[in-house]
This record gives sequence, C-alpha cells and structure tokens, in this order.
Amino acid sequence: MASVDPRDPLIDQEKEEDPDMKDSIETLKLLISILRPYVNLLSKWNIEDRELKVRVKHMDEVVQKVFQEVQPLIDSNPTDVVQGNEDWESSPTNVPVFFSILNVLRSLHDEMTEIEDLLSDDSSASISSENAEHLVCFIDSLLQNLKDVFICRADSIVPVKKVLEDAEDRLILFRYFLWPMPNRFIEQANMFLVFNDAQSLAFKISLLLYSVCLMNDELNDEWLSEMRDVFPDLIDAIDTSLIEGVSDICDEYLESLVAVPDDTPIMDEQVLAFADYLIHKLRLLSDNEGPISIVAPKDLTDSLINELNFLRFNLMDLLLRNPITEMKSLTITTQALIFETGLFIYMSLDAKEDDPKARYCSFKLPDLLKAVDNLKQQASDLFNKFFSESWQSNCPSTNVLEYVNFLINKLEELLHAKATPLNALKHQTEIVYEEIVSMRKLLCDVGELGNSQMEFLLTRYKDAAYQAEHVIDSFVAAEGSIWCHKLGLFVVMKDVKILQKEVKSLLTVSTVGDSVVPSLFSGASSLAHNPPNINVAVGSTEGIYYRVEEAANDLVVLKDAEEEIIELLTGGSRQLKLVSIVGMPGLGKTTLANSVYNHPSINLHFYVRAWCCVSQVYEKDTLLFDIFGQIVGKTIQSRETSPEDLVQKLYQSLKGRRYLIVIDDIWDIKAWNDLKGPFPDDGNGSRILFTAREQAVALEANSIPYALRLLSPEESCKLLLLKVFGGEICTPEWLTISERIARNCKGLPLAVVLMAGILKRTERKEDCWEHVSNTLISSEVSDILEFSYKHLPNCLKPCFIYFGTFPEDITVSASKLIRLWICEGFVQQPSLCQKSLEQEAENYLNDLVDRSLLMVDRRSSKGGVKACHVHDILRDFCTIKLRNERFLMQEHKYGGTFVLYGDLEKHICSLLFYYGLDRTINFRRNLFDFDFVLQYEFLGVLDLENVPFGSGANTTDFVNIAKLVQLRYLAIGVDTDNIPSEIGNLRNLETFLLTGASDEIMLPETIWNLVSLRHILTKNSFFSFQHYNQDFYQYFCQLDNLKSISAITLSHGDDIEKFILRRLTGIQKLGCKFSNSWDDSTGCNLFPVLNFLSELQSLKVFFLGKTLYPCKFSFPSNLKKLSLSNFRLPWDEISIIGQLPNLEVLKLLNNTFEGQQWDMREGEFENLKFLKLDSLNIELWNASSEHLPCLEKLVLISCQQLEEIPSSFGEIPTLQLIEMKWCSSSAMESVKQILEEQREMSNDQLNVTIVGVVKIHG
Repeated sequence: MASVDPRDPLIDQEKEEDPDMKDSIETLKLLISILRPYVNLLSKWNIEDRELKVRVKHMDEVVQKVFQEVQPLIDSNPTDVVQGNEDWESSPTNVPVFFSILNVLRSLHDEMTEIEDLLSDDSSASISSENAEHLVCFIDSLLQNLKDVFICRADSIVPVKKVLEDAEDRLILFRYFLWPMPNRFIEQANMFLVFNDAQSLAFKISLLLYSVCLMNDELNDEWLSEMRDVFPDLIDAIDTSLIEGVSDICDEYLESLVAVPDDTPIMDEQVLAFADYLIHKLRLLSDNEGPISIVAPKDLTDSLINELNFLRFNLMDLLLRNPITEMKSLTITTQALIFETGLFIYMSLDAKEDDPKARYCSFKLPDLLKAVDNLKQQASDLFNKFFSESWQSNCPSTNVLEYVNFLINKLEELLHAKATPLNALKHQTEIVYEEIVSMRKLLCDVGELGNSQMEFLLTRYKDAAYQAEHVIDSFVAAEGSIWCHKLGLFVVMKDVKILQKEVKSLLTVSTVGDSVVPSLFSGASSLAHNPPNINVAVGSTEGIYYRVEEAANDLVVLKDAEEEIIELLTGGSRQLKLVSIVGMPGLGKTTLANSVYNHPSINLHFYVRAWCCVSQVYEKDTLLFDIFGQIVGKTIQSRETSPEDLVQKLYQSLKGRRYLIVIDDIWDIKAWNDLKGPFPDDGNGSRILFTAREQAVALEANSIPYALRLLSPEESCKLLLLKVFGGEICTPEWLTISERIARNCKGLPLAVVLMAGILKRTERKEDCWEHVSNTLISSEVSDILEFSYKHLPNCLKPCFIYFGTFPEDITVSASKLIRLWICEGFVQQPSLCQKSLEQEAENYLNDLVDRSLLMVDRRSSKGGVKACHVHDILRDFCTIKLRNERFLMQEHKYGGTFVLYGDLEKHICSLLFYYGLDRTINFRRNLFDFDFVLQYEFLGVLDLENVPFGSGANTTDFVNIAKLVQLRYLAIGVDTDNIPSEIGNLRNLETFLLTGASDEIMLPETIWNLVSLRHILTKNSFFSFQHYNQDFYQYFCQLDNLKSISAITLSHGDDIEKFILRRLTGIQKLGCKFSNSWDDSTGCNLFPVLNFLSELQSLKVFFLGKTLYPCKFSFPSNLKKLSLSNFRLPWDEISIIGQLPNLEVLKLLNNTFEGQQWDMREGEFENLKFLKLDSLNIELWNASSEHLPCLEKLVLISCQQLEEIPSSFGEIPTLQLIEMKWCSSSAMESVKQILEEQREMSNDQLNVTIVGVVKIHG
C-alpha cells in the first residue's frame, strides 16, 4: 500500500540553495510528512474519548491550515525559495510566514505527546479490521519517514541511530503481522494484543521522529537519556505479549484460508514481499554476527537463509500465479512458514543470552528447518499425486554422468533455440540447468568412497535429472497442467539441493591419512574411477583404423585342433559327411570354425562355401535365404523367391558342386532336421560343419564329433601374452605374473581373452598387475566379466550393455550402432576437440573391440569395424545388467521381439523391434499395429526398421508417429511414397531411416525444419524433392548438424543441387542417383556439381540415364571414399577420378566403366588404399605396382572376363589382401601365382581369399 507523501510540491527542487534556508525547507517537509499520516490515521478512527477527540480534531485543523498556507507560498515562486532568491527573502510576507509556520509545527510536539498518553489509556474503540488497514498504511508512511530522516539527518541522529534502526525493523515486522487483519476475519480478542502493540510502537516512533526533526542539528541530552530508557522498556513490554498474539492471528488467518472458495487466490504479493524482507534481514543478522549469533549457530542460520531463498524464487511465485485447488494446502503451509520465520527474527533482534527470547529462538530455528523440509516433501507428494511417477529409474545407472551430459546438452539446445517450446517454463528450466551442471561438477570432485554410498548418490542424481527431462518432455508434449510441470521442476531443484549438501559433506571427510582420495572422474572425459595405478584410456584420437587382429590369432595355441578339423573336412570318404565341434560356452568353438572356414586350404578345396548361425531362436527360411545368397553370390530378397521355391533353388545351386556349409551354434537336433533338405550328397566330398554345446546333438545328427579341449596352462599363457603384448618381447617378471593370471583362467579361452582385455588397459607396473591377479582369484567367467565391466570407463558401460537389447547371435551394423548410441545419449562431444559425435562413438566402439568385449564380423574398406557382435555369454551378462534397470524383451503376437529399453510403463526411452528375420512374414499384410507404439508417448528411440514389407507405416501411421515429439531416432519401414508434413513436428529428430516399398519417396518441405537432424537415410528407395514449391528454396533452413543423406536424385543444374545441397555444406556422407544431363552447348554430359561440399568424405553415386560421353565430373578434392555404379563410361574417363588427391577407397560397380582394357596412368590413385571392381567386363588390366603405390586391399567380384591380375601387384609393399569371388579360373591362377611368389620371398603379409570360380567357354 503506497503512503501519501505531503512533500510532493518540494521534491527534487533543492539545488545549491542557502544552507540555512535549505535546512528550514527540509525541516518543514519532514514535519509535514510525519504529521499528515499521523492526523489522517487518528481522524479515521471512531474515537469515543471526548478529550482525545477534541485534540485530534484541533491538530487536524492546524495541519490542514499549515499545508494550505505552505502550498500557495511555494507555488508562487518555488525557484526563488529553492535558490534563496534575495527578492523572495526581502518580501514583507514570505520569510516571516515561512518561519511562522515552522514555529506552529514545533508547538504541535507537546500536543502529540498528550494525544499519545490519552490513546494509551483508552484504545479499545480503535480496534477493528478497518482500523487495522489504516494502521498498516500509517506504518508504510512511517517507514518512509525513517528513510528520509536517515538521509536528511544522518549526522544529527547518530546518538539515536541504533534506536531508530531497531524501531524500523520492528515496524516492518509489525506491518506484516498486521496485514492479515483487514484481509481475513480475525477475532477481535486475538487482534487486541498485536494491534495495541503495533499502535503503541508506531506512535512512539512517530513522536521520536518529530522530536529529531525539531531539534535539528543538536539533540537534547535529557531527551536522549529518556529515549535510551523509555524505548527499550516499550520494546520489552511489547515483546512479552507478542508471541502469543501473532501466533493466534496467524493460526486464525490460516484457518480462514481453508474456507476460501476453490480457485480464489490466497497467496498475496504481500507474502512474497515479507519473504524478501526476511531473507534480507537474516543475511544482515548472520553477516554482522549480532544478537542472532547468541541464539542460533551461524551454519543453521545460513541454512535457513538458503532454504527460504530457494522457496521464495522457485515455489512461492508458482503458488502466487497458480491459485488452484490442488495447491491450496501447499500455499497455506508456505504462508505459515513465513509468519513463523518473521516471529523468529523479531525475537532475535535484541535477544540476550539466557533470556526468554533467546530460549524461544534457540528452540524455534530447528523447528523452522524441519518445517522447510516438511513443506518440500509436501510439494513432492503433491507432484507425485498428479504426475506420473514413471520417470523413476528409467536411465541406466551405469551411465549416470553420460546421461546427465546428454540432458545438459539437450537443455542447452532447448533454451537457446530461436523458437523454444519452453517459454512458459524457461525460467525454471534455466535454474534446473544451472543446478544440474553445478551438481555434475561437484560429483567430479568426489573421491572414491569405497562403498555403496557413491553409487546411491549417483542413482539419486540420475533420478532427479531424469525427472527433469520427463517433466520438460511432457510439457513439450502438452501433457498435463503447466502448474504441475513447474512444481515438478521445483521438486527436481529440491532434490538436487539435498544431493549437493550430501556430496559437499562427503568432500569434507573424503581423505585418507594426509592425502585426498583420487578423483572419481577424470576431467571432461568422464571416465569411471580406476583402481590404484590402473590407467584407462578411451579409443584412439583419430577414429578407427585397420588392425591386424584376425580371429585366427586366437588359434595359435590350438593349431593341432585346427589341423585335425581340416583333415576331417578334406579327407576321408567322398560321401557327404557331417563334422561337429562340441564344447562348453567360451571354449572357442565358433572361433575355431571361423579359422577353419577361412583357411587357404579349405578355400581352395571347396567350390562354394556358406556360413549361418542358428542359435536358440531361429527362422528356417531366413537361414536358407542367407545360405542361398552366399552360394549364388548376391543378396536374395524374399520378394524374389517364395519359401516354397527356396529349397528347390538352393538344392539346384549346390547340385554337382563340392560345398562346405558351416552351421554355427546348433542347440538341438530339430534345427538340423529343418535345414538338411536342400543339401545334396553327390559323392564329391561335400561337408557340413556344426558347432554345438551338447555332444548329444552331434551324435543324433550322425556327425563326427570333435570335442574341443581346454587350453593347457602353457597355451593359456601363450594366448594371454599374444593378446597383451602382440609382437613385443615379454620380460621374465611379466612372464611370471602372466603365467599366474593365465593359470587362474583354468583353460577357458574366453576367460583368457577377457583377462587380456583388462591387462591391455592396465599400466605396466608390477603392483598394478599383482592387483589384477589378486583381485581375480575365481575362475568363473562371470567374475572375470564383472571385473572387466567394473573397470570400463563410465562412458563405455552403457555402450557395452546396450548389446543386451539385441537378439542372440545378431550381427549389428557399426553405423547403426553408432547412431543409436548417439541418440540414446551415450556419446558426448569431447571438450577441446574437433571430433564429431560419430568419431567419438567410433572411438568407443574401437575401445570395446580392443578390450575383447566385441567381436568384429566385417570390416569396412578403410579397415574400420563395419559389423560386430558379442559372445553369447557376454550378451547374457549385458541382459542381466539391463534387467537391473527398466528393461524388457517380449514376444510380438505375430512373431518377432520387442525390446523396451527404459521404463516399462508410460515413460519409456527406447523401443526396438526385431522380427526374427522371418522372411515369410513379408507375404502377410497389416500385421503390425502402430497403435501399440503410440502408447509410449515419450519415446526417444523407435527402431521399426525390421517391420516387414506389407506392414510398413502408411500416411495415417506417420501422422500419429509425428505426435511422439521426443523422438531422436526413427527407423521405420514404410508402405507409402509420400511422407506427410506432420513429420516436421519431430523437432528433436536426429536420425531418420526409411525402408521404402517404392522406388521414390517424397519428403515434405517440413523435414528441413528439423535442425537437429544428423542423418536422413533410406533403403531400397530414393528421396524425391521435385514437388517442392519454388518459395521453399528462398526460405530453406540450413541444417548445420546434418552429416549424411542418402539417397537423393540429382541432375545438373536442378533446384536440389543449386539450393538444398549448397546449404548442407557440413555433409560428410552422401548417396545419390545421377540422372542424364546432356548439354548441347558444351557437347558434354554434365553431372551435378559437388565440389563445394568441402566436408564431404564419402560419396556413393548410381547413374540412371542414357550413356553419353564425354562427361564431366565435379567432385570435391577432399573426397576419401567414392563408389560409382552403372555409368557405362569408357576407361579413359577414369582419369579425373584418379586425380582426386585424397581418395583412399574406390568402388567401381555394375559396368561403371566398360571396355576390354584398362591402361592405368602414372600420377593417378597415388593414395588409394582400397580398390573394388565388381561386375565389370574388363579383360586386360595393364598396370604395375607403381600405379597403386599405397594399395592395401584389392577386391574383385564377378569380373568374369578378366584374364589375370597384374603380376607386379605382389610387389606393392602395402598390399595385405587380395579377395576374389566368381572370377575366371585364369584370374584365380594368377592370384595363386602372386601369392606363391611372395611366400618364396618371405612376404607373409599378403593373404588371398578365393570364393567360386567361373569357367569361361571360348
């Protein structure tokens, strides 16, 4: 309530006036400002005492007359008054009148004293709700008077400054204690004590101020003495009755709030202002160590300050702006806390040790802190009542800090977005962001505690962070009321504050002896804590590179077993024979079978080979399709061959040919009985090789069982040293420890390999290896796995256990895995590093391979991991770890498996679907119910890539999926060629992968509004943009995060080339289809211009059009990988490709170049490391080792006319592998000749793989 300022006409008019006149004007203004509210208050009271009524009336008349005389006097020439103008002072009336008025005002001092005495004798008539409001207004004016006196009489009031400051504090508190009286019905009996005390204090202070102004520069000693005696006595008298009076008013006020109608505001700005004052005053009292230090320890006082400040800015504003029924009780509890805190401060203002006020305060402070805790718990309970509790334990605890980093990045993006969806929550979100970042930094400073306490703290931190994400996600999804979201963020802040206290307390005690315990997390890389002196590193600094770490290395110690299996397969009867490798899990059956399968003697002995993995759950037709594809040398789509025809076609493809079929991981005889039909016995030495855990399965299949033995201690040690030291020399001290560790693995190769993975990351110090040796005294693989897992860097743990979400024995594409890891939030941008998220994820993958936790199935043309899997035992371990979190794998009603990674109820992180690869399911229609997906509205990852054709998403399904606005990863099969514009709602989408059923899929313009997109990919189709409106290209948004896009249709000079691609300068990987673009003016076939894509590293192009040349390519000079298909150009046109300075990988496919002869030229392909020629009609290849000086791998597939490989290729110093499939016998012989020559020259680096031979009939 604003007080009336009677000095308005004189405000801001004093400038350089005469000192005497200035003082007089100042005194006049001060006296009037005190008198007018004083008289105004008394005149509004219904006073019954006659004498008092007469005196009040007289004073009112005097004051009104004085003001009337002062106003025109000043209005006549205020500048003259202010500047002390001589003409004004010489006026016969002005100066005398002015000082006459001052004398009149001085005479009123005695009258004020008499009125105060009369009021103290009979004040009952003044008590009412209306008069309480008038008293509050008077106190507001009086507080302004105090401020003015502190400024204008700063020097003269020094003797009574402390008295005035105490008076001011009490006035402010009384002002808020009185505030409920006029606002709610309060019993007069309860109002009596507080009202009278406030009235007495206010009048006493008013008289005190008036006296100070009248005495001007020199205060009377007698008066000072009286003030120092009387004022404290008055305060003591007030304080004695105050506690009971304020408590009664507060209780009755709060009770009255309960009866207030719902949705009526009960939180007032006055309560917020009261809280602001209390926080400010507590800080002053605590910092100055005044009387409050006697009654309250500083740490408790500071805690109360912090708690009140937290409630004020994070809860009370919410309660003020959301007057709803659900928060009514919380609002009442909050107001009660504020009033109790006010009373506590009042009593502590001049408390003395052992007096009643001190004892009251010492008991009250702990009660207040407990009341704060209860209030916060009440807020939490309210939130949980009206908001789903499914956020709890949704994120894997193994990845707490990496998940929090992901959330921090997500909040940064939301807060800094130009059109943020968080406007209504932005303030709260900013605070949550700051608190989570602060807590993250704090946790990095905590030492290893040696018990479960740290894990417990991390779990709670994870829950708080996840609740924050859940609340924000639900707000963005427009679920629930805004008040509930704000309350949810308050609860998050509350929980993080509590955690901060606990962690800080741990920091104060986390010392051992005189040294601090080592940091739990190392720098920004967020690595997990390591045992003493064990160093952990994550990946390489330059991504994944080719490593000569073939599976055959594991068989160095089992060469006898390998030779015996080869003998069983190549010798003996010419009838079809079955051989089985049997043994316990982890014994190396698959590794041995793989080594045998790729052995040169096997490669040359069998005409065709195929490999399949059965496992516990398998699909017969899927396995037969895979075998058939390997036999005929191409991928067979289920749409091309029905299951009914498959068996016959496979049988015919094997008929008359000596074949080897490896069937890995057979669990029971039923699998063999299902598969054996298409395998003919032509008496030509064909073989079937099993691996099985049970010998009974091998015997039932009438196979020759080969029981794989355990390793001897010497073999175990040899394998361990091979894995850890490679070709390095092992010194005797290391050999001793290695023998002991190897012996502990009890002959199980998997255990040895896992141990090697641990030791490779352990510092080579004797005490470090002794620590590992002494820790692992059990031979159980589970113990070794647990130890290996424990010492994984924190960032690798979720990446590893994520393999538990994949079905058994599935091979996972590295690119898909990396995209999933990123979208799950497992991969964080390294600080002070230019690497992309994808590069960092490749480092993670590389590290897991180096630790022997992943097995590489295929490598890319650059030698990186292209596909991988985990051993069954490791996958089971990952699944167990995941089930400690919220994780479920369940069967779909039409076959296949759903993996729910996250909460099992409403708020779920990820949903991945695997159809068991049953190809026959493709012929059924409408089996997939997308409504099942829509129930999980907070999905971040949705992988429906394996939904079969015929059951893909249609336009309506896409419209519904677009409601899942939290999606970061969407892989889905589609049954439409037109993606609806609603897909633009998925503003968080990072990976968009479509498996199409038509040749072209039209992407809407809204797809380019998704600024978070990193990958837009399609299988079996090309993206079309031809339907775009021309206005689109003018306003097209630049997608800076987009790294890869495939596949799109391009032609020279079209809008896609000119507008879209030129705004995607960050693209690193592009797949596209070129259409014909003949230019008559140049007489040249112009292909799209791509040289402006300065970041492009990988380009795959398919040409669709009429072959016309000459042609003009325009590729960026930084291109490292190029794949061309179907161009049908003459070999002369290859020179422009050969001149690309950074090209390392080149794939020429499907008649890209035609002609019988390729004459290579010097100065081209100087950095090429990988060359693949597939389905070309080349016959003669004129080249030497100098033409491909850096070549590492040469792949030739279906080049059936090629007569030979240039013999000098064996002299290329970097060449490691020549792989040949389905080429002529003469070409095969030339490769064999190269290999023999290199072996004679002691070149063991070069390897050769040959699959299938085509006989050319001339």
